[in-house]
Amino acid sequence: MTMNKKFSVAKTYGKALFTEATQLNMVNEIYQELLQLREVYHEVPDLGDILSDDRLSIFEKVNIVKDLENSFSDTMAKFIHTVYDYGRMNEMLDIIYEYEHLYYDQFGIIVVTVTTAVALSLEQRHDLEKRLAKQFHANKVVLRPKLDPSIMGGMIVESEHRIIDQSVRTELNNIHAKLLA
Repeated sequence: MTMNKKFSVAKTYGKALFTEATQLNMVNEIYQELLQLREVYHEVPDLGDILSDDRLSIFEKVNIVKDLENSFSDTMAKFIHTVYDYGRMNEMLDIIYEYEHLYYDQFGIIVVTVTTAVALSLEQRHDLEKRLAKQFHANKVVLRPKLDPSIMGGMIVESEHRIIDQSVRTELNNIHAKLLA
């Protein structure tokens, strides 16, 4: 399956679940359950493939899926069952990502990747989240920290196709370019 088709399938399922959750007034509850399901997929990285390929018998797969379904609300259980029936369990992480994207859009949440040379303290992270939420006119910012000692200091902020590069490395490169000009 091509990457575009796989993304299209995930987008369709994610949007369908989001629409259903909206109609049931369960958008947040379903999102929280999806976060739990994502953790299961992270703990068992091959889960999607195991439930989609021929490694296990149908009975073994059904038992695993039933265990999953029993861990969630009726709405999520039905959704998991549908995804399993259509052989899409290996696309669940992409489906969760799509739901999360719609969830973030609805609640004015943006994801920001912040690259620093050293780890930020919890206090620095909270302060940065507040400043970036104000700067990007968002209700909330979700920080995804990334370490890269080669930037030497400062930070690089990336969100929604915007990049703010305040790294020491870039500043030094800019000074170097000016001196050579």
